[in-house]
Amino acid sequence: MVDNKASPTSSGRELEKEDISIVDPTSLYNPDVDVSGVDEKKLLRKIDWALIPWLSLLYLLSFLDRTSIGNAKLYHLTTDLHITDTQYLLALTIFFFSYAIFEVPSNIFLKRLRPSIWLSFLMLGWGVMMTLQGLVHNFGGLMGMRWMLGVWEAGLFPGVNYYLSCWYKRSEFGLRAALFFTAASVSGAFGGLLAAAIANMDGIGGKPAWAWIFIIEGLATVLAGVASFWIIQDFPDTAKFLTAAERTLVVRRLQSDAQFSAAGEQLRFKYIWAALKDWKTWVGMIVYMGCDAPLYAFSLFLPTIINQRENARRDRGERDEIIGKEGTGNEKNGRFATLEEAKLEKGDEWSGYRYMT
Repeated sequence: MVDNKASPTSSGRELEKEDISIVDPTSLYNPDVDVSGVDEKKLLRKIDWALIPWLSLLYLLSFLDRTSIGNAKLYHLTTDLHITDTQYLLALTIFFFSYAIFEVPSNIFLKRLRPSIWLSFLMLGWGVMMTLQGLVHNFGGLMGMRWMLGVWEAGLFPGVNYYLSCWYKRSEFGLRAALFFTAASVSGAFGGLLAAAIANMDGIGGKPAWAWIFIIEGLATVLAGVASFWIIQDFPDTAKFLTAAERTLVVRRLQSDAQFSAAGEQLRFKYIWAALKDWKTWVGMIVYMGCDAPLYAFSLFLPTIINQRENARRDRGERDEIIGKEGTGNEKNGRFATLEEAKLEKGDEWSGYRYMT
């Protein structure tokens, strides 16, 4: 009797042949193109300037949008929407559920669509959600907009990391990913100042200050999303800012580094399953949680912590000194002709941080 079942060895060989038929690592990409005249270092700098600054700006806008609610709370968000502290925390938390759920599906779409289309589409989506967040009137509306904001923002960070891996070798990828990620820290440097400036629009159009923070930042993201369609480059083999020789060299470098995505590797669910079974995936998740937990705690709660601290100090009598000004005012902490006189009387315990003139 002849056994028609293929042996495990033959099945493995067939699978191997199937993979090789997709991308043969021994075949040279564009073998007829001469790349000897391309300076690899200059090529890397050219790619860096074309990709990293704009992608970093996009992540800066993304981080501003997801954390601006921390600054909006200072301008009576919870009071106007009649929500409790617990409801406010729920509004913060729901964002991360939708964000986590849609990260992987978003990258699947990115592989099937061009980055210039998908990433721009995501930006337009979350820009609109951010703008609409400034139009909510109750807790339910805020929860809905925060959920949708997480849905649309989910694809940017993992998408950009995958996108960069289609341009750089693994030894070069880490530095570029780190530069991209620093945009989150940069957003924290002036996010509060931006919110304070926008808060001056309080009352315009009948909208409170916190609403204008959401609206203005959301509209800025929409504009960036529209511009991204023309600014974001697609994969190396179609990059318009590179010559034919430069495009060929980029793909050949990736082939030599065993990264074939830019040369046309097809998406297969067995790769996703293999990643889920890899222990390094789960360790990486734990490490990333250690980075993100303090980062988001700092971004979302620091404005409230500082504000409450300053209010407490004022209540203890460490604020509202009046310097060199006649007339009415809060004089519970004293009135002084000059700042030097106030310091002389208050002594070393007086901070002098805030006073009225």
